[in-house]
Amino acid sequence: MANKKWFAVKTLYVTRAVGKTKVKPAFAELLEERVVLFQAANAGGAVKAAEKDAKEYSKYTYKNFDGQSVQTEYLNACDVFELYETLESGVELFASTEVLTKKASKNDLIARRLGKLETNSSIKMRKRFMSKELSAYI
Repeated sequence: MANKKWFAVKTLYVTRAVGKTKVKPAFAELLEERVVLFQAANAGGAVKAAEKDAKEYSKYTYKNFDGQSVQTEYLNACDVFELYETLESGVELFASTEVLTKKASKNDLIARRLGKLETNSSIKMRKRFMSKELSAYI
């Protein structure tokens, strides 16, 4: 492991509730990005490990409160970031940049990267992706 470096790898997923439901719900899918640490000799090795992890992560399915199967699909997209510093509190794990071709407000930029504040309606939709067991606690 002496020659291995640390990498943070971001992977993207879409989660869907599939199957019949008592009421026809509004369209909703959950977009998820994960950033996971891997130790590898190079960026290619880190991506290979991340893709293996992503495929394993997306195999897990469960039933929601309405009896639908909740399934996650790996979008076969990842972004790798090599960590040059010693791991400790405050170390940057991931950074990403985007070229902006149009002027955008601060709020639009924040929403683009962090999402908008959820409304009661979107919170209700989010529950569709919660496991049946967890929904008992809400």
